[in-house]
Amino acid sequence: MTPHADETTPLPPAGQDGKPLTRRQLRELEREHEHTRSDVSEPPAITGAQRAIGAALGRPRPRGRIAVALAAVVIAAIVLVPVVVSRFSHGGVTTAASAPAALAADAPIDEVLEVAGRVGSVPVVSLISPLAPATGVTTDTLITGQGRTLVTGDAVLLSVSTFSGTSGANTTGTSSGVRLYRGTVDAAGLGEVLADTVTGASEGSRLVLRAPVSADDGTVTTEITVVDVLPTTASGEEQTAADGMPTVAAADDGTVSLSVAGLEAPTRVAASVLVTGTGRQIDSGDVIIARYASVNWSDGSERASSYGDTVVPGTINMSNTLSGIAQRLVDATVGSRIVLALPADQATGEDAMAVVIDILAVTAADELTDTSTPSQEDTDDSGIVRVTPSPATGAKPAASTRKEQS
Repeated sequence: MTPHADETTPLPPAGQDGKPLTRRQLRELEREHEHTRSDVSEPPAITGAQRAIGAALGRPRPRGRIAVALAAVVIAAIVLVPVVVSRFSHGGVTTAASAPAALAADAPIDEVLEVAGRVGSVPVVSLISPLAPATGVTTDTLITGQGRTLVTGDAVLLSVSTFSGTSGANTTGTSSGVRLYRGTVDAAGLGEVLADTVTGASEGSRLVLRAPVSADDGTVTTEITVVDVLPTTASGEEQTAADGMPTVAAADDGTVSLSVAGLEAPTRVAASVLVTGTGRQIDSGDVIIARYASVNWSDGSERASSYGDTVVPGTINMSNTLSGIAQRLVDATVGSRIVLALPADQATGEDAMAVVIDILAVTAADELTDTSTPSQEDTDDSGIVRVTPSPATGAKPAASTRKEQS
């Protein structure tokens, strides 16, 4: 049995000749015994790498230079093997992070992309994978609105954004990433594809089209078009009108009437919110898309109106409108309906006026596209914004989803 390292082996008291051992002989014998013990005892504690090697090989721990050499081999393997494997895989034999395969443009929409953002805001498109070139138009309804259902000839207000089917980038070409279409539901104004898409849709809906688009070099890719069908009348929480304000009544055809019967002419501007919208607040320099109607206070005769299901909403330039309107619309929210009483000096200067306004949207100069003949209140170009639409640079719709004007 192998003796333990801490056991002591007694030295002989005398040499072979029977004489007492000298000090030199004792030291030599002691060294021999120490050497014998080192050959049969366990080695001292060694490094973690050496212990790991021994465990992996299923044998006692290596010692000395052999252990150091084996440890170096293991360390080199740990460092170099992943590098070699990575370079080998990128050399064409196998690629772990290869580019995702293109998906069919007409695949189920939830398998290829996601659209974020509420209706009326700037949408964000996230592609699950790039889309192969589309061969036709695919239309999906992501959100079904609760407003009126559109038919041919109806007034329509659309917020439209286009995106690359390859990268998901916004390609609308405006500063905000959206373009507003103010017109009627017909192919002449919207183009056949877009007109067909919104016919039968309800206001408040979000629609998504995937269609082919060709570049100047003839390359065909997929274009994604997000269409928000915006309400064309106030939408929000109804409020009780303040006392002494003009009466507002809406008919089934979308028209609105104002009555000032029995009310004294105002001496200062007054306003009352009839519907509180949930959209953004109006600033003093905004151009808003709105419906409005006004009557003379003295006899109740109508001055102008842009209400009605088939009447295109008008625009109000907050920097170029009646001072009473500009004062009271600031900080109002999109979706609201407001009735105003304007004294003569805050109106046209000739007569006091009653005005009702539905705030439908806020637009910038490069966002608004008129797609039909302006309605009657727009015969005066003062404060009216009209913009000719243009497609994204280098791209032409293979199946038109927006009107191009010369």
